[in-house]
Amino acid sequence: MKLKIWIGLLGLGILLGLITVYKVYSAGFVLYAKTDVLVWTLPLATYIFFSLTSAGLAFVSSIPTVFGVKRFEIMKKRTMFLEFAVLIGSFVCLIMHLGSPLNLFYYLFSPNPASPLWWLGMLYGVYLVVLVIAFKALIEGKSIYTFNILIFLIAIATSTTLGWLLGMTDARPSLDVSFLSMYFPFTAFVSGLSALLLVSIAGNYFKGQKVTKEVNDLYGEISKTLGIVAGLVLILFFWRTVAGGNSSTGQGFLAFKYMVGSISYNLELWGLVIPAVLMLTPGIRVTNWGKVTAASLILVGMLAGRLEFILSSEVMPLGQMAEVHPGFVGYMPTSSEFLVTIFGLSVVLMVYTLGDCYLKLDEVSE
Repeated sequence: MKLKIWIGLLGLGILLGLITVYKVYSAGFVLYAKTDVLVWTLPLATYIFFSLTSAGLAFVSSIPTVFGVKRFEIMKKRTMFLEFAVLIGSFVCLIMHLGSPLNLFYYLFSPNPASPLWWLGMLYGVYLVVLVIAFKALIEGKSIYTFNILIFLIAIATSTTLGWLLGMTDARPSLDVSFLSMYFPFTAFVSGLSALLLVSIAGNYFKGQKVTKEVNDLYGEISKTLGIVAGLVLILFFWRTVAGGNSSTGQGFLAFKYMVGSISYNLELWGLVIPAVLMLTPGIRVTNWGKVTAASLILVGMLAGRLEFILSSEVMPLGQMAEVHPGFVGYMPTSSEFLVTIFGLSVVLMVYTLGDCYLKLDEVSE
């Protein structure tokens, strides 16, 4: 009964998303809060969140192969399938950001190798193909050592290329390519750890499944790693704030200083501080409520952080736009933009739920 209700709720989310697809395809960007200044909004932030979370899950799934930590093998199949589900969700949000599915075909059939955006799309296309082939080989009991190495390298390439893409515009100094190309892989890893921990514990609870000592010990190890990585990301977040608040190019960082007081910035901040404290406190780390709370806060904080990143480069109009829109431009997502996020999340959870039901994700391949 729980499963039927869950699938029904996800089906409702997907239905609302499909209705939004039709409306956006028919009416265009008028349904979004986009303007001539705010060209990036919540759908793009959600795409970045999902794509980096997928890369983070790739880092986790590669741990047994790349780093030789074989005890992670027991969650390898689950991690890889969740990675696939999240990647599909990111594509859904990207298509919705483009405004029309036809724009995706234009993108595919009019390549521009001089554009980092084209390279990013190409990398994600290769990533999806390799991931599907690797997972198929895994469930058939074949060796995927080479695929694992390739997936790990592609995950590094996608997360760093995304930072390169967002930070390549000199007129937007708050998006520093040298910082984002380092920050994105770290935040991807912490998002991947959180997503795996959350869906695994939630799945065990709703299925009434007893957790073995081996799996429980692994949850504890993931939680400890989560606390450490969240602490490292928090340090990077702190130095970004210090650098942005005291930069010699003060004019260029006015938008970032404006965003420091925003809800999205503070959600990201406390979505790192609280989980780091929880997971580095042994008495709390061993509890399921502590793990679930920390993982949930990190994921919410990371999504808010993606939105803060793109808005910090847009809220202060530049050039001729500054004459028309003096000061800062406010932003509030529309209902259609919220539905895009719900659509992407529903697709992720539906794909993962069906895989969990039919693909025996707990089995360990020999």
